[in-house]
Amino acid sequence: MKKYGNDYRQRGKQFEYTGKWYGSSLSVKELKRHALNNTGLMAAALVIYFASLMLNNEGSRIFWILLPYMVVVFPVSYGIMGGASLFLFCRQQEGKAHSHMTCAQYEKGVRRPVRCSIAITVLGLFTSVANLIFLLKDFENLIFTRELLFEAAAVLILVLGSVSTAQNWRIKAKFTNFE
Repeated sequence: MKKYGNDYRQRGKQFEYTGKWYGSSLSVKELKRHALNNTGLMAAALVIYFASLMLNNEGSRIFWILLPYMVVVFPVSYGIMGGASLFLFCRQQEGKAHSHMTCAQYEKGVRRPVRCSIAITVLGLFTSVANLIFLLKDFENLIFTRELLFEAAAVLILVLGSVSTAQNWRIKAKFTNFE
């Protein structure tokens, strides 16, 4: 990545990493378990997301409900990629005495899932509240079961985002930066 190009210096024909290093007080096995758990939560949110888009309810045709709900797919996808990045890092580090992450690995495997889970929580909350306002405003003219299923899906995505945020913050707190 261009962003981390200054973290490398050339020595002869080889390149050497000279940027920041990150270490964790957790074992590689615990990090790997967290990566799988986080990827599972994000995948569950993605399945719920796609299932709820198939409902064809009245609320999903309203711009201020649909727009934040449609944007949820981006942080969920990036969250899955972040969990996969951390998992691949853990697979590389199995059997090694020290597992230190470069700045790029830390950004992709630890910070990206934190930011994505916060975005999922905020977008899920906004969608849930907006759909609830729509339900209460136009209560008589709706097919109530579809609207309730859509609201339940928005709340489930909100809950999955909240759980993922709490877990990701706890993991991020276990990392320290050293030069």
